[in-house]
Amino acid sequence: MFQTILKVIEFIDAHSWIVTFFAGCTIFVLYQKRKNDNKRDAAKLILQEIRYADQKVRNYRTYSSYNFAEKILPTNSWNKNISFFIRELTESELDIISKFFSSASYLDEVISAISKEKNRTLISPNAPVDIENSSVPIATGTGGLTEDEPAKRLIETISKDIESIHNTPAADKLRVISEKKTLYFL
Repeated sequence: MFQTILKVIEFIDAHSWIVTFFAGCTIFVLYQKRKNDNKRDAAKLILQEIRYADQKVRNYRTYSSYNFAEKILPTNSWNKNISFFIRELTESELDIISKFFSSASYLDEVISAISKEKNRTLISPNAPVDIENSSVPIATGTGGLTEDEPAKRLIETISKDIESIHNTPAADKLRVISEKKTLYFL
């Protein structure tokens, strides 16, 4: 038994390149696995963001109201992770997704600016506020905007510009990527 172990150690010592080769292969396989896992996770997150934003825009089209306390796009991981999908998606698919995220981000900025302005006008910065007995309305929906106000028209214009991409070939490709299982045999 001891002789066998000694011969194995001598073999490894004489052929250290084999150990280096297997260690390098293992590191490469682990690197590729981690890269694929990150890509799959990014695709899942992007799909969730698309679904969430699509739902918020559909709700607006149904009820003509956004909740100012909620963002259309709470996170935007597309800009950070687009490089994962350059080889997987066509230029037009990349453009469709980029336009969706750009429009949703801009809509969030507009809603935030309108909300800040409405809150600024509802709550005077110099007047003390008694929160318990306050009759100041909470800024939800369109904040009391009427049909003829420019802010309402701007929100409507941007919302109409956001096309649902949840059921497009681009989103389908992201779904395939998000569900892809990679097998590694060591």
